[in-house]
Amino acid sequence: MAQPSILVLEDDAIIRALMVEVLEEFGAVVTSFPSADEGMIFLERASDPVDLIVSDIQMPGLLNGYDLSRVVAHRWPALPVVLTSGNTGMAAQLGSHVKFLPKPWSTERLLDYVQAALEEGQSVH
Repeated sequence: MAQPSILVLEDDAIIRALMVEVLEEFGAVVTSFPSADEGMIFLERASDPVDLIVSDIQMPGLLNGYDLSRVVAHRWPALPVVLTSGNTGMAAQLGSHVKFLPKPWSTERLLDYVQAALEEGQSVH
């Protein structure tokens, strides 16, 4: 896959900046927002589809990352999602198209999850 497009949703500005930097170095085109609400607006208006969503679960706004993953599964079923949280109890509630990356994570682990989700998403297309 040449230059995957990744949507990053994370309310912590420092973690969001780190994720964007790591994923851009990986070769991705990254768009980021501090909330799932803004991410949903972006997905609805985007002219080019994204290849992957990486989102925190707990964020301010109407939608959290879990809610967003459920909407994505319904509207864009082939779009893979990686959810991350320090609350590992949420992992049991996730759908089959969602990978759960527990916090704290290393940049290597983030990239492993992203790579696996992108490869899985490619096999669905």
